[in-house]
Amino acid sequence: MEIQDIKSQLNLSTVLHHYNLKPDKNHRLNCPFHEDKTPSMQVYYKTHSAFCFSANCKAHGKAIDVIDFIMLKENITKHDAIIKAQSMISAVSSSGVENKAGSRTEVLTKIFTYFKNGVSSSPTAKTYLESRNLDHKKIEVGYNTGQFHHGARKDEQLINDCVKYGLLIDKNIVARNGDKAYQVFGKNCICFALKNNKNEIVSFYFRSSLETDTAKHYYLKDRQGLYPCYPSKGTKKLILTESIIDAATLLQNPSITSQYSVLACYGTNGLNEEMTEAVGQLKQLEEIIFAFDNDDAGNKAVEKYAKQLKQVTSSEVEMSTLSLPFKDVNEVLQQHNDDTIFTQLLNERTVLFSNEKKTTETPVTIVNTNNKNVFDTKNINKIIYTTDTAKYYILGGISKQLDNLKVMLQVENQRGF
Repeated sequence: MEIQDIKSQLNLSTVLHHYNLKPDKNHRLNCPFHEDKTPSMQVYYKTHSAFCFSANCKAHGKAIDVIDFIMLKENITKHDAIIKAQSMISAVSSSGVENKAGSRTEVLTKIFTYFKNGVSSSPTAKTYLESRNLDHKKIEVGYNTGQFHHGARKDEQLINDCVKYGLLIDKNIVARNGDKAYQVFGKNCICFALKNNKNEIVSFYFRSSLETDTAKHYYLKDRQGLYPCYPSKGTKKLILTESIIDAATLLQNPSITSQYSVLACYGTNGLNEEMTEAVGQLKQLEEIIFAFDNDDAGNKAVEKYAKQLKQVTSSEVEMSTLSLPFKDVNEVLQQHNDDTIFTQLLNERTVLFSNEKKTTETPVTIVNTNNKNVFDTKNINKIIYTTDTAKYYILGGISKQLDNLKVMLQVENQRGF
């Protein structure tokens, strides 16, 4: 193997790791070639070289490449250092360590752990989550400060992997210190992990914490996986939400998670093939409950998805929907500040497609048989006025703080959905 081939295949971070040497956040370390109480060696990941600034060092005055580093550390000849370098390359290759460390799942799992740890120390993240009534102690959520590739965490292999999977974007920018700089994807965003059927993290969803009024959201490139995960095989009742934030809202409620599985669709056009297949494999499924936004787009999506999922599930599976008193699931929690409201909404859900063992009429048609107007005020958050031709739902209420009143009018044709 030629020297140039060795240098192209063996990076400095691998050599440092081999000798258990870890530079500080400024890429400096105590020189291993002489007595060094304060860091005098500078590491340059960009060129895979190091330089000791101490006049007491035998390596002082010249840049050290990976072969030089091995030669000086082992106190051997350059020929022996080359052989040692080749053995390092072979060891990494045969053990598969490099491939494992660079796998999508391994990299994203490592980064998400860092993101999760960053929530409790970030006032911005905590403020945003509190504004959405989300508790980071009850759900898996992270925060991307954009610093995951800096300081003591900086590693050439990690940076390359993050570029590969889209967490870092290479725009050929050079920082003031001469190192390469990268644009961070999803910076200043809360982050949720998407998982495959092995419950491994395979992608991320980011939601900006800085633009609450027009919050931007992003998916990592090559999106795959489901949130919060694939429903368990024993799922009998499955709640589908329109967004990940809505799913996270429900996952905080033990009374819901003890009885229902929750799965987020990625918007009104986000029921993809992976989700459809996952739902179709639930052999014990009895009911699918839609908790979509209370708007025209959400209602149309429910109708479309209900028909779509009816094709991949048993004829005995019921389809139903929640009538939300506000725009979406998360806003319901924000206004009520009490998640028991969801128990009430679930108890009052409307059937779209019934279990065929119970009835042959699908979808269900609501008809006023009394031929007179009916005014139902049993539920103050959902007042219903029924006429011969339509049903009017007055949804909403006063928040617990008594400083906010929101009302929404929903009209339903008596001929059905």
